[in-house]
Amino acid sequence: MKIGIISDIHSNLESFKTSLNYLKKNKIDKLIIIGDIIGYGPDPKECIELANNNADIILKGNHEEGILKNDFSRFKQYAKISLEWTAKELKEKIDEIKKWENKKEMEDIIFVHASISDIFYKYILKIKDAEEEFKIFDKKICFVGHTHIPGGFKKNIENGKIEKIMTDFSGKMELKIEKSFIYIINVGSAGLPRDGLPFLCISIYDTDKKIFKLDRIEYDIEVTLKKIIEKGLPSKICSFLKGF
Repeated sequence: MKIGIISDIHSNLESFKTSLNYLKKNKIDKLIIIGDIIGYGPDPKECIELANNNADIILKGNHEEGILKNDFSRFKQYAKISLEWTAKELKEKIDEIKKWENKKEMEDIIFVHASISDIFYKYILKIKDAEEEFKIFDKKICFVGHTHIPGGFKKNIENGKIEKIMTDFSGKMELKIEKSFIYIINVGSAGLPRDGLPFLCISIYDTDKKIFKLDRIEYDIEVTLKKIIEKGLPSKICSFLKGF
């Protein structure tokens, strides 16, 4: 089975549509979105509708959690401004968001937005962070997003050594899942990457071949940038989209 995995779309309709076209060409069997469809970007309603019409499973992220609780205290100022605007746009969509799951387990895989220990807010950035997660790990692979930085960690189940998984120079990654390791894999962000590259992140995991592939794709970023400015959203979001 080929599973398409998208995270952190962040109301970027142009990148989302491009992601879906890529997955369609690659003939996936299932699509899982692991949180943060909304926040930051200019098209929250459209992205929710597109997700509901295309995804098999949708998880909530910290931005959905903030909207549902009407609590933006844990967000930086530019994110808070965006969420306050988003909340006004989504009054009719709240009941739909409530239906989304917090995590999803599928045989030897678990999907969650941020981490197993803190599904919405923890950032797994360092080996120490990963070590804490592996201690409560009972699956082969944990797929996460949240940091907007693709990569991950793998732990040797024989000697306990943890290694960092890096993308190549172009931000892409192909990984063969080995028997002697367990994995935390970050699929990056479709709508707002933060690794210095302005290309969306899109992933496919082939459960039969045990191969994970993360690709980077160009999309019509200028359309998204124009919408952000026109709707009065923070200009800092434009900087992130451009890769700086």
